[in-house]
Amino acid sequence: MTIQTRSAQQSDYEWLYSLNLEVYQHLITLEFGYWDEEEELALFQEAWESQKIMLITIEEERAGMFILSEQDDHLWLSEIQIAPQFQNCGLGSQVIQQLLAKSHQKNRPLRLRVLHANYRAYRLYQRLGFRRISTAKHHHVMEA
Repeated sequence: MTIQTRSAQQSDYEWLYSLNLEVYQHLITLEFGYWDEEEELALFQEAWESQKIMLITIEEERAGMFILSEQDDHLWLSEIQIAPQFQNCGLGSQVIQQLLAKSHQKNRPLRLRVLHANYRAYRLYQRLGFRRISTAKHHHVMEA
């Protein structure tokens, strides 16, 4: 499986919002008790306008996305989403391992946050060497 990344383009907007809905609607509802379509659309649009969204592709097919930013003392993975048909096949692990390699090259830890309700992702991050460094009401912050 050859993974490639590219910057998101305007033509990816609808696909990315659909992915966001597929990945998060159940988790947000579990964590917060509801899904507010307007609120989630506003959060998505804010990320679209202010962040560098990277698309993950496999043989030109869109398979996921991530948002990585460089902070003074760490890299921050603010978002990673894998399309359901590409989950549980190692894609997420491969992408995160590539990001970990980048953080090692820059000699900075990689940090992220994960919803308490997203126990599958939490366990994946633990297997990949992340440890919890803090806990908030709805998220764990982890570092590798």
